[in-house]
Amino acid sequence: MLKTEKQKVIIFVLLGVIVGMTVGYSALSSILKIEGVSKVTGNWDIHFTTIDEGTMVDASNVNAEITNQTTATFTVNLQKPGSSAEYLVTVKNGGSYDAVVDSITGVDEANAASPTDIIFEVSDIDVGTELNASGELTFKVKATWKPESTTIVDSNKQATISVNFVQQ
Repeated sequence: MLKTEKQKVIIFVLLGVIVGMTVGYSALSSILKIEGVSKVTGNWDIHFTTIDEGTMVDASNVNAEITNQTTATFTVNLQKPGSSAEYLVTVKNGGSYDAVVDSITGVDEANAASPTDIIFEVSDIDVGTELNASGELTFKVKATWKPESTTIVDSNKQATISVNFVQQ
């Protein structure tokens, strides 16, 4: 009889140890709490700073203005086929993040509008061009009356061109 009582005591002790370990593990795992705070500092500030007249060939500037952070409107008066007006646009990254050109819009829309013999083009900047934090770059916008044109057109034309940047 003594042997059976010892076995019962050992079983109860083992069960108690198992229950104690389970409760202890459960208590420790539910008390474990990890907290953290993260603060990201920096700013996004990409904008056109200036538009300067470049080479003008039988052309005059009617208007060239920055209309939004990275959007500008150009209105030119070209006098005859072969005329052209060039603008130098400077864009600055005044922020703390490197950027890359995601898209350039407005050129195709301007070229599709009448008069179609006057075309706009953008050079010295492309999709994928990088602009480092605190850096700047200058690109060209040029309007040209096609030299081979034989029709007389309204020699004024306007384009609104945007350069869209994303974080690199």
